[in-house]
Amino acid sequence: MAIFEYLPEQIQKAVLGHISKEEQIRMCFIANSSLISDRDYVVITDKRVMVMDERNLGYLGKSYVNIKEDVQIDQITSIEVSSTFKNKLFRQLNMSLHIDRYTYLIKNGDVKEIKEAVNLIKGLSGIR
Repeated sequence: MAIFEYLPEQIQKAVLGHISKEEQIRMCFIANSSLISDRDYVVITDKRVMVMDERNLGYLGKSYVNIKEDVQIDQITSIEVSSTFKNKLFRQLNMSLHIDRYTYLIKNGDVKEIKEAVNLIKGLSGIR
């Protein structure tokens, strides 16, 4: 599990800019870590699940934060956990957050962190 204060500064600023003062950060972890893709920073608060990454602006040498997902926990209808053969090799899981007719996918998270995130989200939302 990651500690919020140790996440990149731009990620911290983006999270703090999107949450309200009364929201408490409950959990942070890094997903989608692979050689080909950038890391996804997952932050779970009392009210939302945010997934973001840092992207570069071409050759300018500047980066910005891309918010991939900002899911309200009270809108989540179900959570699904799955794994591929590659996930099993690297002890990873995929987590799907279902909202009405849409599914948000968090890929390649550590088994322990995904299981902990599922339990936390279920506890906050009241789904089984």
